[in-house]
Amino acid sequence: MSDHPSSDTGSSVDAPVEKRVRKPRVSKTAATEEAGAQQPNLPLPTSPAPDAPRAPQAPSRAADPAPAQTSSDAAHAGQAPSANHGGDSHGEPREGGGQSQQQRFNQAQQQQNQTQGQNQGQGQQQAQGQNQNAGQNQQGQGGQGQGQNQQGQNQQGNRRDRFRNRRDRGPRDRFGNDGGMPSSDGNNEPFIARPHPAVPEGFPVYSLSDLKRMPAQKLLDIADQLNIQEGVARARKQDVIFALLKVLTRHGEGVAADGVLEILPDGFGFLRAAEASYLAGPDDTYISPSQIRRFNLRTGDHLSGRIRFPKDGERYFALSIVDTINGEPLEASKNKVLFENLTPLFPRRRFRLERGDGSTEDITGRILDLMAPQGKGQRALIVSPPKAGKTMMMQQVATAITTNHPEVHMIVLLIDERPEEVTEMQRTVRGEVISSTFDEPAARHVQVAEMVIERAKRLVEHKKDVVILLDSITRLARAYNNVVPSSGKVLTGGVDANALHRPKRFFGAARNVEEGGSLTIIATALVETGSKMDEVIYEEFKGTGNSEVHLNRRITEKRVYPAIDINRSGTRREDLLIEPELLQKIWILRKLLHPMDEIAAMEFLLDKMKTTKSNDEFFSSMKR
Repeated sequence: MSDHPSSDTGSSVDAPVEKRVRKPRVSKTAATEEAGAQQPNLPLPTSPAPDAPRAPQAPSRAADPAPAQTSSDAAHAGQAPSANHGGDSHGEPREGGGQSQQQRFNQAQQQQNQTQGQNQGQGQQQAQGQNQNAGQNQQGQGGQGQGQNQQGQNQQGNRRDRFRNRRDRGPRDRFGNDGGMPSSDGNNEPFIARPHPAVPEGFPVYSLSDLKRMPAQKLLDIADQLNIQEGVARARKQDVIFALLKVLTRHGEGVAADGVLEILPDGFGFLRAAEASYLAGPDDTYISPSQIRRFNLRTGDHLSGRIRFPKDGERYFALSIVDTINGEPLEASKNKVLFENLTPLFPRRRFRLERGDGSTEDITGRILDLMAPQGKGQRALIVSPPKAGKTMMMQQVATAITTNHPEVHMIVLLIDERPEEVTEMQRTVRGEVISSTFDEPAARHVQVAEMVIERAKRLVEHKKDVVILLDSITRLARAYNNVVPSSGKVLTGGVDANALHRPKRFFGAARNVEEGGSLTIIATALVETGSKMDEVIYEEFKGTGNSEVHLNRRITEKRVYPAIDINRSGTRREDLLIEPELLQKIWILRKLLHPMDEIAAMEFLLDKMKTTKSNDEFFSSMKR
């Protein structure tokens, strides 16, 4: 036994300490073989690898040693089996001369355990130290992989639960205090998911259109009935409707919705509401590209169906069921001819603007029936200076058309007008009133006009008679002039050469269609405003219409209404609209009024009409 200490000394000189730490038994055997000493062959362990539950006990044993071992500790370490399940066998006796080597080995092993942080099991150490125990290595790696998989599944499940709860809580619920900020003491209350507000039994069934037509105070009352507290106080009307829909769509079969489709350049679209003047908002209904392709939808189509609650990752309510397209079943809209392929004709069916009630408001319609008759498919221009009564004339014309022709779809488009005039028009006209007031940008004016004309085209494709009252086309052309990219060619007054193309296309869409249906546009043009641009715009549109009504400032200054310049007003091909007998009487009246001054002619005509209730009675009195 005297040669063993010398062999250990030789091994400590020949072999580095790191190799003995990583491969304790192999390096020792190799060192003794190099020194020429013969040691008894140590039997390999025949027992299987220790159980998996015993592997995590190694870090606790290796983490407690004292800074330096005594001789008794070294002797005890030489007699006891290795606490670390490495390459040494259990219960194997130690040589007396290997106590110092065992002490160094234990210290190196402790440093290695402290550096790694934990012992990953017998299988991983055998993979680093030996290639002989492959079964133990596979078992250790398999146990480690199963532990990682279970831990990953637990983390994924916790993450799913955390994000599921996050959807149902607001910014104030995520933190402890009322301000929505983290608590200063760091002790946040645990999150408790609140139950969704429930719809009480017997609650009325509201559609999306019903909600959009309600005043804001009525919507707040409904939110109070549904116990909706957050997101409704002092909020926009569209935000309040969105909060109501989040509750109403969770119960029952969804909410009925309808609107006019606007397809965006990305391929999908939204249903805009005429009550909001086609303004984009959070309560708009999403239409997927697959639905657009399936039903061959275009911008301006009116869709109705039922909406569903947004799924995970969605921000808008989606239309799940499509019931009708433009008021007709889905099959009826498949074989419709495009508006641009329809055949335009002169107007042949006349609008009767006389109501026959003998009121003062009826005089405007009676004069227009005689001097500038309007037909279905007319492209009329009302040329007016400021404060000449063009807005009142538009209201009276709209009221007369909706009264005498209820089958006509009336759309009043107000561009760059005052908000109080919009409210007055909404309360006096039975029809769609679409507006973009003067405090909105030019891009908003253009978007509203494009939606209105596309909506009218889709109705004409379904053989409907549509009337658009535009106030005014001058302001619309100004908006297009600001939006259209500059072409480098500027006309007189600062008008871009390409700016008037799209307003002309809007105004030129008015026509009588041979296949059925018509589109009538009665627009106002501003003159005598002191702006050179307005004069250029009027000159560009002057020859495009087939009917013109001129209002005179001199008649207005004398407070004579309507201030119509009879000699300058008229309609092209009026013989197609008026019967020959009535047409002869109108020509005789024009010959009588032509020598008179415009003020005298208007006063004479008003005096005669105030004594009669209808135009037939008026001509009968003229014969006498």
